[in-house]
Amino acid sequence: MAIRRIRAICAATAGIALVTGGVLVATTAGAQTTPGTSVAAGPDPRHFRLGQAAPKATARKLAAGSATLAVSVRDRAGAAPDSDHAGYALAFDLATGELTVVPLTDGAGTAEVTASAYLVQAFVVTTGADGISSLSMPMRARVDVAGDTDVALDARGTARVDVSVDRTGAALRGGTVQVTQASPGGPIWYAADFDYPGGLFVQPTANAAGLALDVYGALTDRGAEQSPYLYNVMFHESGGIPAHPRYAARTADLAPVDVRLAGSGDAGCARLVTNGYDPDLPIGLGRSIRVDATPGDHPNAVYVTPAADVVWQLSADVGPADCSGGDYFTVGGQRFSTAVRRTVALGRAPLGPGVAAPREVPGASSAAFRQGDTLYVQVPMYTDAGLGRDGGTAGPAGDYPATTGETVLSTVAGKPLGTSDRTGFGQFTVSPESTRYVLTTSSTRNASWTNLSTSQRTSWSFTSRAAGGVTDLPLLAVRYDIELDDLNRAPAGLTGFTVYAERNGTTGRVRLASLTVDASFDDGATWRPVRLVRLGDRWVATLRHPPGPGYVSLRASATDGAGDTVEQSTIRAYARRR
Repeated sequence: MAIRRIRAICAATAGIALVTGGVLVATTAGAQTTPGTSVAAGPDPRHFRLGQAAPKATARKLAAGSATLAVSVRDRAGAAPDSDHAGYALAFDLATGELTVVPLTDGAGTAEVTASAYLVQAFVVTTGADGISSLSMPMRARVDVAGDTDVALDARGTARVDVSVDRTGAALRGGTVQVTQASPGGPIWYAADFDYPGGLFVQPTANAAGLALDVYGALTDRGAEQSPYLYNVMFHESGGIPAHPRYAARTADLAPVDVRLAGSGDAGCARLVTNGYDPDLPIGLGRSIRVDATPGDHPNAVYVTPAADVVWQLSADVGPADCSGGDYFTVGGQRFSTAVRRTVALGRAPLGPGVAAPREVPGASSAAFRQGDTLYVQVPMYTDAGLGRDGGTAGPAGDYPATTGETVLSTVAGKPLGTSDRTGFGQFTVSPESTRYVLTTSSTRNASWTNLSTSQRTSWSFTSRAAGGVTDLPLLAVRYDIELDDLNRAPAGLTGFTVYAERNGTTGRVRLASLTVDASFDDGATWRPVRLVRLGDRWVATLRHPPGPGYVSLRASATDGAGDTVEQSTIRAYARRR
């Protein structure tokens, strides 16, 4: 199956997260597969991020002069929770941001800490007599520790976080609540998702400098997965946490997004996905809904709270009726500064390699890069038409659905260096010297949800040598902008369209030294040249389609000013209508 690789934005983390120094450390979802049932007993190393060294997050025994911090916890019913319902407390040093985890047994635990001021917090699950669980985050915003100190965290003093919009039937589908405290050592934060049917509760505080509450809510029709709309609403409180954290958004104040979904074949499942990144919120934003898979317009499909510093990706996942995996189309770099309507088109043909997606999240990688003597390749090979598009990729777990592919690296002289049985994916060890390489990927697919891009072949030539750090490989991709209907069909007769190129690791169009394009109306058995006229960094193509239904295949050969080249062909790039 294809990996839903979103280079620009991380999806929201399920469960509960804690962090210090900006590195995501753990989630209380632990090994649990059903949210809202228990809290893991300690930090989960599966959630370390971007290869950074994680801060030490364990109970510490310190040298003489340390103090014992004793924490006791009560749930919303006033009972001492067992370790499955409150596994640990967190003590953040307000001077340094350093984290100490206090393991809890039956609602009590101790840890050795240095003399300082601390924010102390715990995650507490309360299960009512009806079996419904809620999650509370009792907290003391400041605990001064000069000697042995007792701290009581009582969930009975927490308040439920409510999120709503002014639309009849709209209900919370998911979201995240994050508490952030500024400190000289950097911001410290903890967060939890709306995964608990009994609600999510936070600790109200008095005015507190540097303490902030951020709430993200995703709302759908009656909170269901199948919905004609998806609200993404955000709220921010600074200077403390209010006694009644209830938030309501007005539809008129939000940015509406109309989605136009193109496709062909027999798609039975379609999802719209939002993913947001806020540089001030380490947690991710986003959710998905299932919509009618019939190609066409989905008006007012997405609403977003305007915020200039938040960047969004909008995606469509289109596949078979069982939603087991299909094509994944993504457009990134979407900022909503005002409540102005916009339209996003997803799934437009031709589908092909994309290498210039925006990278706005720190640490995000390009589609192909070199680190030391290793080339890492993970090119999304079925991106839809549009500048800077991204999408799913093959990976270690498997190739694209219904696809058989291969990726081969060799020298320009033809010496093989490595082969991967995945489309557009591979990891290759090379020599440190400057070498001219040829990277070729090919694939065939027989997908029920589309009858386009049934066969692809792309071959890049480029020069690379060892350099410090990470360097992007200068791979090119030829892209087409063709006026097609919702079924990705062009009319018979004379058609004009735009051709341009992108380069890996950059955004926007790249100026080419040369370009040729050929078309085929018999699935690549014969080819004819397409007339091209240069217009700056684009080319205007003119092609006469024969009468009657059928398909158009495209192949292109391009060279940039540095001598890097690409040859790419797509069988059944788009369809022709009568």
